[in-house]
Amino acid sequence: MFTDVSSNSYPVPTSQPDIVFSQPTSVLRWIEGTSECRHLESIFLLVDDARDAHIKQLLKVFPQLQDKHRVVRYANVKLDQHYPENHSTTGQSRPKFGQLFRVETRFTAVGNTSIKFQHRFLTVPQSQARRNFNNRDEDEQHELEANDELERLFASAEGSLVFIKWQIDDKGHRFFKPTLAVFQDPSLAAPSVIHFLEPSQPARRPQGSSKPANAFRVQIHLRKSDEDELGHVTNSRYVSLLHDVLTFGLRSGYYSNGTGSSRTINNLPVICNDDMSQDASQIAVPAGASFYKRANIFELYVGYEQELKVKPGVYVWSWVEPQRIQDQFDVIRFEICATNGNQEQVVSLSRAIIHEDSSERASL
Repeated sequence: MFTDVSSNSYPVPTSQPDIVFSQPTSVLRWIEGTSECRHLESIFLLVDDARDAHIKQLLKVFPQLQDKHRVVRYANVKLDQHYPENHSTTGQSRPKFGQLFRVETRFTAVGNTSIKFQHRFLTVPQSQARRNFNNRDEDEQHELEANDELERLFASAEGSLVFIKWQIDDKGHRFFKPTLAVFQDPSLAAPSVIHFLEPSQPARRPQGSSKPANAFRVQIHLRKSDEDELGHVTNSRYVSLLHDVLTFGLRSGYYSNGTGSSRTINNLPVICNDDMSQDASQIAVPAGASFYKRANIFELYVGYEQELKVKPGVYVWSWVEPQRIQDQFDVIRFEICATNGNQEQVVSLSRAIIHEDSSERASL
């Protein structure tokens, strides 16, 4: 039997809950400060940890409530480190290995079966390493030392969590359905503090509509290590899959959008499904199209449509939208698909917002 958590019978808290909850100060590990792909993937994992920590502290405040199974419906990550105002005094943008940081978490909406959440990733000055950021009485007790850098925002994230209940059909197959959320009190929500370049989720194409002419397809090979305890590919692994496709598209010229000094040498063909009625010789990007090969990711949206199982026949369609954001950011769309017989099933609608990386790179 599930605990009744309707607003009329919401339990009396045993203490004051932290509506905006800050994780204890930690250090970035080596894997969290390497390539952009690893950095993004790590942030998705840190988001999971911070969100669960916030839920646990609320359950301590409301001990009468019982936790439930939950799944992430979508996650949207924004890398604030690319913006000049978030650079360190030395010009360093990316937090490095050993950097002290904390994650600030809040619910921005509390629904019947789900909650929306936001996170802010902030560097922590060395002199405040032992500070409890949930205790506002300590604000005046911790003053910056002379050589300390100011706190910097280096990433933000938002997403939606759905509480679920497992079911078994008449054939013995396990599946889950949304169930009453653990938290029902709207006073546990705090105002939104994050603004994205593209706030709306990627729109699904109308049924039966064709993909853009410049769309291309990349086959994906999944491994057993990509699978989580629910039996499907965990959301954080989508980052590596999408990064592989993004890198291939950038290097090959499939994201030609009228900028960059590189030119496609040959015609780039559309890569089709066998069951589609397109001509395999159809050209997606013509020879001589202008493109750039390196980019910084500013935002990465990973959406959930269906479960993605570890099996053959998984691929990603991708393309660049013709319109830019603020006349400088390219919008890259991804559809992660799986085959069911001859049918194509979309399991994730995802998006990356990128900007050309024109910085000088050292060569050996």
